[in-house]
Amino acid sequence: MEAIVARNSHSRLSAMQRRHAPLLLVVVVLLSGCQGKSLVDDNPVFAEAPPRRSLTNKSTVASSDDEEGESQIQAVSFTGSSKTKIVGNTVVAEVNGRPIFVDDLIGSLRLAIEAEESLSDEQRQQILEKQIKGRLDNYIEQEIVVQALKQKIPEDRQQVIEESLEKPFGEVIANIKKDRKLTTDEELNQVLSTEGLSVDLLRESFFRIQMVNGYLSTIAESPDTISRLEMLAHYDEHSEEFTTQERIRWQELVVLFTSNDGREGAEARMTEVVQQLQKDVDFAELATNYSDALSAEKRGDMGWLTRGSLSDNALEEQLFSLPSGGMTKVYVRDDRFEVYRVVDHQPARTAPFQEMQKEIEQRIRAEKAKAARQKTMQDLRAKASVVTMFDNEPKS
Repeated sequence: MEAIVARNSHSRLSAMQRRHAPLLLVVVVLLSGCQGKSLVDDNPVFAEAPPRRSLTNKSTVASSDDEEGESQIQAVSFTGSSKTKIVGNTVVAEVNGRPIFVDDLIGSLRLAIEAEESLSDEQRQQILEKQIKGRLDNYIEQEIVVQALKQKIPEDRQQVIEESLEKPFGEVIANIKKDRKLTTDEELNQVLSTEGLSVDLLRESFFRIQMVNGYLSTIAESPDTISRLEMLAHYDEHSEEFTTQERIRWQELVVLFTSNDGREGAEARMTEVVQQLQKDVDFAELATNYSDALSAEKRGDMGWLTRGSLSDNALEEQLFSLPSGGMTKVYVRDDRFEVYRVVDHQPARTAPFQEMQKEIEQRIRAEKAKAARQKTMQDLRAKASVVTMFDNEPKS
């Protein structure tokens, strides 16, 4: 029975997510905004983490100024017969004494879930819990970085950074309005309000993500130079990625029986084509004027072909036996005559190291930068005090 309820809940959630597809589009746009910028010139010093505190049921609202007393995070249990209801101001985690609320994670989605009349209260809670779990870890990492940034960077410098992000954010909003055929922020706010969003909320999310990415990129220590030995090793290990398959670019000219009053008429037309080809008339010109295939609109062009792509193995074999500029014999089919020309024949080729050196260097640099960001994030998290509402749940 529980499995049936879970499946029903999942299907209803999927339906709601489809209805809120514009919201997902906005999130994708925000995440694909400008790349992380350099925000500071030196490495931050992450303050000593406060002692880990337990979750108590004193209040649903936590105070970050309550340094001496116990945490005010609401204790929530998802086991047993009694479950605390998840609402917008339920505190789901505490990072270095600062609370993270349900609506920080899934505010707009929570509104959609609560508005879905077909769901029971129990199903709503199950969906909310699942959505919170899926987003919480990433948001906690963001919060850790934001706190580290604020400890290191003076407020006036933070203001300068935010001002520098206004222009790229304006470009994001302009693209959203263009996609939705809107002209003003007021119109956009009206549309976003149906999804539990606003331009101000989008700005807050955008700035948070960009500052997190920028700060991590700045403090992560990645090498300034990549050695030639590293690049050569990468080239050897990934040689297949620098190798292109043998391929041909080809053209066709097709004369159909039905389009030329039967076989005799088609044969006369193809004979005329062959005579023109023997006089070195351009194949593309003849395909445009004589071919009955749709490719005539593209001057007979059939694009690039690799081995194993044609069902007619004999034709494919002949095509790949021809050099650039070579033509096949005239093929006689049940309902047509066909002739083909190879425009360009490119053999399989592995690009030399010298040709790929710059790309390889960029690849290795990107890999090292990513690894450095991950290491920095792990170090920051290790120093942080993190408590969540799920800490006491048994591990699966």
